[in-house]
Amino acid sequence: MSAATGDRADDPRSQPESSPPSGDTQWSVQQANVIEQRVLRRSIWGVVAVGLGSVAYGLFLESEVVILNGIFSVLSLVAGGLSLLAAKLIVKPADKRFPYGYSHVEPLVQSVKGFLVLVICIYSFINGINGIREGGTTVDAAGVIWFSLVSAVLCLGFWIYLSILARRLDSQLVATDAKEWGMDFAFSMVILIGFAILPALAEPYRTAWASYADPALVATMSLLLLPVPLGILNRNLREVLLMVDVNDALIGRLDAIMKTLSAEHAIEKYVHHVVKTGRTYFIEIDIVVGPEFALQTIAQQDQLRELIWTAMDVSVDEAWLSICLTGDPRWV
Repeated sequence: MSAATGDRADDPRSQPESSPPSGDTQWSVQQANVIEQRVLRRSIWGVVAVGLGSVAYGLFLESEVVILNGIFSVLSLVAGGLSLLAAKLIVKPADKRFPYGYSHVEPLVQSVKGFLVLVICIYSFINGINGIREGGTTVDAAGVIWFSLVSAVLCLGFWIYLSILARRLDSQLVATDAKEWGMDFAFSMVILIGFAILPALAEPYRTAWASYADPALVATMSLLLLPVPLGILNRNLREVLLMVDVNDALIGRLDAIMKTLSAEHAIEKYVHHVVKTGRTYFIEIDIVVGPEFALQTIAQQDQLRELIWTAMDVSVDEAWLSICLTGDPRWV
């Protein structure tokens, strides 16, 4: 029986190397992380400006929908702080407390952010419905229109900026921040349109809509935004729970190379476990060899590992690979 385990983070191959973004600029892993943290800080400062401005102006106008926009932004501030913390942790090397590294922090933070957004959506919907039941409230339509216009421009700018950098950095943290700015932009546009149509309405519809626009828009936007946190939770809770993504292309490539190697060598059976948490794949492959298995030396078995590694086409800084060879089926 021959058993061996593939090297991990201490292997020279697993040291950080250049990880080019989709653009022309070449960034190393460390550079990308520094840029990621810088971008998240800028997003936080943007949230501070929009959030505090929205809450203050909403209280001045006595507009629930404007206050809700501010509360949503303040919530994004908390989420942004968590993202920045995660960005700092995930690049830390494995240690005694976390022998598998800190990659699991990213989906955990994303799940918390998704849950926070989900709570505010549900809370806002209930408030909107209660406002309608209580007869609505009349607010300064012109003030709301000007606020939503300025807010929409700011949110659109951050949304585009973060979306571009999220793709170039391949960062889920920045991508989630971009989605939140996109939600803020959609929120502002709906508010803008909802109050801008008032002059075009004839009586008595104008008076009725002027009273009910604020709570109605709160309830409507809460429902429209609901799929976003649900999507974030669905994707990241799967990683937190270490659930397999059967549609992952890496699993398909792994199955293909293992079928080829099984036909070429006396491999009787193989079992693999592939999960992704944050930016790291954890890959375990157990191979049961037969009596005619010819790769008996360590060097030959390392060549087999190299073939599997190359076929999976995954960067050395985003995977944790373990390959075990045995002649006894009990060990798989």
